[in-house]
Amino acid sequence: MSDQASALTPGWYGANPDTMDVKGNPHPAYRELRETQPVNLQPDGQWRLSRYRDIQKLLKHSRSGMRHLDGLIPRENREETEASKFMLRMDPPDHDRLRSLVSKAFTPRALASIRPVIQGQIELELDHLAERDSIDLIADLALPVPAASMCAMLGVPFEDRDRLSNLVSLATYRLAKAAFPELQAKSEAAILELAAYMMELIEQRRINPSDDILSALVVAEEAGDRLNEEELLQQSIGLLVAGLETTIGLIGNGMACFSRYPEQFELLHERPELVDSAVEECLRFEPSVPVTYRVLHEDTRFGNTTIPADATVWAVLIAANRDPEVFTEPDRFDITRNDAKHCSFGGGIHFCLGSHLARMNAEVAFTTMARRYRTMEVDERGIQWAPSLFRIPAKIPARVERRR
Repeated sequence: MSDQASALTPGWYGANPDTMDVKGNPHPAYRELRETQPVNLQPDGQWRLSRYRDIQKLLKHSRSGMRHLDGLIPRENREETEASKFMLRMDPPDHDRLRSLVSKAFTPRALASIRPVIQGQIELELDHLAERDSIDLIADLALPVPAASMCAMLGVPFEDRDRLSNLVSLATYRLAKAAFPELQAKSEAAILELAAYMMELIEQRRINPSDDILSALVVAEEAGDRLNEEELLQQSIGLLVAGLETTIGLIGNGMACFSRYPEQFELLHERPELVDSAVEECLRFEPSVPVTYRVLHEDTRFGNTTIPADATVWAVLIAANRDPEVFTEPDRFDITRNDAKHCSFGGGIHFCLGSHLARMNAEVAFTTMARRYRTMEVDERGIQWAPSLFRIPAKIPARVERRR
């Protein structure tokens, strides 16, 4: 059966998100989808792509965006859409203007200033664990590291870390109203509290600028253009929501990989210069962002199937990251891998702006853990998953042995 004929038969083809193991081990289901229905019309009328080449075309080489042709964000009404000013939910030219201004704050110098803060925090956290032979890789590592960088990025007291982290986690549920309807009231309340907190910070930075990224956002200017108050607030909150939980997932899922493949953990200890490729392999092998979407702005052909204009198309990044057409032995975790680039940061004009910061957090976490610990054995049955749109562990219990 051709792609065109089979794709027009709606179905989940082994990858129904309501019944499959979306968080723990979705790979067999997505492998079946990629092999049997790579261009997939879902029963709900939306589409999915799972081959690497199709996803690259969608993200980088198609006329598409984050909004329908009538300007609405998928599954949101006019009022909700018009209130949304975060750049990741915008299309050009509005997106391009916002991203250009925000990018001015993410300079190499600004990011470099955060690294020693991250390193100092992880050393402090692990010092506190010195006499313990069991830890929680989330509470004791994956959460404190990006939370420290978040505080450094905003220039806020570290004592506010737990409060901010909790508010950002709750705010994330706003991205998945259909999946977590019971959490929407808490999410809206968290967004309001977070907005009030950020507005106070923004006003402080206007009066007394510092060297942090928030101050750089406040003064960012291009050809006389600046972010207005609402834009500044939404970019600040959006960057926190987009960055904190996904980085927790990157570190947590990555450390779980090292537990399952202890020879790779020891290799990182012996050759710390491999940390860059180790981070990329963790991003490929167990991404915390499994899917993203685009709305097609014209009829577009993928394989033998033409998807019509205005269709919502989901890019199954986690499936593309194990596409054997691109990656040699894709189900093997190998930190020396130098295959083609993974899809975990998206692509095109919406490529993750915070990718360098996420990588830096993971680099510090992975190298420090490999330097301090000889072994790390995760209790697989004890892993708990956060109620998140992303693949974010809430708890990863592990037994550890320190190096002497």
